[in-house]
Amino acid sequence: MKLRYKQNRHLDRLHKILNFDVSDSFPGPSFLFLDAVSRAGIFAAILSTPVILWDLYKLKRYGWLISFVLFIVFPTIAFYTMFNMIGWMNVLILFPLLFLGLYYYILRLTIPNWREPIFTTTPGSDYKQDQE
Repeated sequence: MKLRYKQNRHLDRLHKILNFDVSDSFPGPSFLFLDAVSRAGIFAAILSTPVILWDLYKLKRYGWLISFVLFIVFPTIAFYTMFNMIGWMNVLILFPLLFLGLYYYILRLTIPNWREPIFTTTPGSDYKQDQE
């Protein structure tokens, strides 16, 4: 039996943002201008961060918001305060972006488990109430 799921615009928007692939949309330019496309992807990831955080707040996923602060905000502040040398700034800017990419990847893998089925008491349904 296939389960139908409740519509949730915040989950749909998170899924759409985190599963966007540039190479599917622009196959030619992504192959020819790899550096520019990767920079545009990084820029888009940084710009989409407030939207993702807002959707996590609306979905009441406070654990993900706390982990964002612990794994993205605090290390970024630590890198910029501890290593205040000009020569290291180009290298140090990559570490918070690496952590952000890892955070988004793990978030993308867990979002499909957040959907609630419409019929939770349907006979034969494998949905359990204690999934949260």
